[in-house]
Amino acid sequence: MVTPTMWTSSCGGDRMVTRRGQMRIIEALIACVLMFLCLSVSIFFSNVYKVTEATELEEAGLNVISTLDDPGVIEKVILKQDGWDSQLKSLIENLLPPDTFYNLTIYSSVTGQELANLSNIVDQVNQTNSETSSFRQVVTISLPITRNQTRKVDVMLVMDRSGSMGQKEPGDQYNKMYYAKEAAKTFVDQLNMSKDMVGLVSFATEATLDIHLTNSSSDVKAAIDDLYPNGWTNIGDAINLTIQEFQSNGRSDSIWVMILLSDGKANRPYNETYAREYALLQAEAARELGIRSYTIGLGANTSDFDEDLLRQIASEGYYYAPSAEDLTDIYLMIAQDLLFEVNYDIVTIQLILMRAR
Repeated sequence: MVTPTMWTSSCGGDRMVTRRGQMRIIEALIACVLMFLCLSVSIFFSNVYKVTEATELEEAGLNVISTLDDPGVIEKVILKQDGWDSQLKSLIENLLPPDTFYNLTIYSSVTGQELANLSNIVDQVNQTNSETSSFRQVVTISLPITRNQTRKVDVMLVMDRSGSMGQKEPGDQYNKMYYAKEAAKTFVDQLNMSKDMVGLVSFATEATLDIHLTNSSSDVKAAIDDLYPNGWTNIGDAINLTIQEFQSNGRSDSIWVMILLSDGKANRPYNETYAREYALLQAEAARELGIRSYTIGLGANTSDFDEDLLRQIASEGYYYAPSAEDLTDIYLMIAQDLLFEVNYDIVTIQLILMRAR
């Protein structure tokens, strides 16, 4: 006979068994959740570590690329100046963190020629277990490399010898005429007199042809030394005489060049208004003949000369010399532009960085 008490006890035992099973299932679920959370945290911290490492490498690489993005640095590489490779290696290694391997390649995007390759990567480096970052930068550079041996030039120096050229600019030891003469003679020395020719026109109240186009540098420099400042400023007649000289003695197979220097405003012939228009008309006539014109404005106070007129006369470039001492550098820049081949290159910098994880 089964009593109700025994049934109740049996039923309670079943409930206790059921509760124990449920608890074990819950404990198993909690354990799984905890394992999952631990695994997720582990992966998270692992990823944080890797991202931090990659960012450090990337920052170092960008710093190197930014430093190399300098035409002065690339010029040393292209020209293979003394010690360029050791200097470049030292520059890179000073910018990189310790234990960083690198491979730097610099090449011309125009010709494909490799200009430099530096690396500290050795065969033992395990690339599969290394953090790697790559960087690329493009630099455009222009370098005056060599004298153009095929180019012949006929140059007319057109020099202001008006009275104001006898004055000194603030800070200069000598007057403007002295520095103008020295600069012009330095320019003559840059020419190759075996194939180039040079002449001289000067102007004050009137313009004069002081020496015809010649390949005698000594004769031209003597004519320059004979200039004496006095009078007004007749730019138009000076350009007109230059045109006539090219038409009479300029060679058809050479480049015709006029370099005009002035420290004042055109005011002859007649008056300033007429003289300015006359100078512009002569400049246009020179341009139509294919004469390449450079102009130089001289004076600390630009209101003392007509800078706008000189800019309009120039077909190749206008240069400003606040001090007469600057003239030699300007004449040398014109010589460089005129006589030297300028190589334009697009240089690509490729940098690969590696660091062990």
